[in-house]
Amino acid sequence: MIRFEKIDENTKNLEEIKQLYWDAFPFEERIPFYIMVLVGNDRGVEFLSVYDDDIWLGFIHTLVGEKLSYIFYFAIDGRLRRSGYGSKILREYKKMHPRLSLAIEPVEEGSGNIKQRKKRLEFYNKNGFETLDTRVVEMGVEFELMGAKGMEIKESDYKSLVKKFFDSFDRDKRVMSVKEMRDADSYTIKNFMDSKELMYRAGEAIFYVADWNIGDKVLILAGSGNNAGDGYVVADLLDIEGIDVEILLIKDKFSEDGKYYFNICNQKGIKYSVLDDGTDYNTLLKKFNSYDYILDCIYGTGFVGEVREPVYSVIKAVNNSKAIVVSADINSGMNGDTGESNICINSDLTVSIGFLKKGLITDEAKKHIGKLVNMYIGIVAKEES
Repeated sequence: MIRFEKIDENTKNLEEIKQLYWDAFPFEERIPFYIMVLVGNDRGVEFLSVYDDDIWLGFIHTLVGEKLSYIFYFAIDGRLRRSGYGSKILREYKKMHPRLSLAIEPVEEGSGNIKQRKKRLEFYNKNGFETLDTRVVEMGVEFELMGAKGMEIKESDYKSLVKKFFDSFDRDKRVMSVKEMRDADSYTIKNFMDSKELMYRAGEAIFYVADWNIGDKVLILAGSGNNAGDGYVVADLLDIEGIDVEILLIKDKFSEDGKYYFNICNQKGIKYSVLDDGTDYNTLLKKFNSYDYILDCIYGTGFVGEVREPVYSVIKAVNNSKAIVVSADINSGMNGDTGESNICINSDLTVSIGFLKKGLITDEAKKHIGKLVNMYIGIVAKEES
């Protein structure tokens, strides 16, 4: 008998679900898994494990609205595919959501995976869905909407549903001082999650927000604190996806959690080097120009004072390079409370983690930030509990 069970942080086979998610969807179609868990079964979302009695079959992730329900992700355990379970699950799920819709890659000759696209279309046609002649774009990928036969879907209803979901990624618009942010981190680690998990979520958020692709060359500039640890997580994820990545350590020094993720990178053979303090600006600029992306993880929000050599020359060379620059949490060299600096990274994208910091939204900071995105990773301020 097919049954559905909510997925949350206490789900026993959460790692198995995560692995299926990674295996079933290419990275350009994925969102951070922690967001699926945190936002799952909340604010119009269903994130459900599917079972046949006690046999785990896979998962389904759906955006649920008053006028429309939209399957965002649906995956069956690879060992159970071609067993008829996909059809059985959809049949039962449509009883729960009669106005059910989904999207598939358009069947177009010349597509690299045309056979897969045709099979997917045939599968959903067989299960009572039909294409609606409406193309939509999700995370830069074009899809074609499908709905139950005879069903009409307004594109505005679909867009409203998806927008509501993506808006939930940045569910808290509060702005915090550096001390308030540090206190929230400490409170979360003490009461809700391990510090390494928090670091992983930060890195995962940065990885998915940036627009790098296979074929790009990425350089991670890593300092010695937890900000660098976020960068090591990103390096690992880039390597998993086959994107060329290298780490440049400002110093051969690590925070405890940062060392944990650096060791993972090192064990995988991800290239790294340590900055020679005597390296001049022109040498740095030439090096940085050879990369498509530079991820800035030198200093975090706790940095105060003035940037000094050799980091001064590093930042100057980054700012004058041709690379697209992404800053992790805050632009290195910038004061997290005031936005001031004697020199700081000029980013194309800054991915703030948890809550926006006061310094990031000052007029001074805006001169150095191309685009500012804040990502929710489950950090809890004390007054929320």
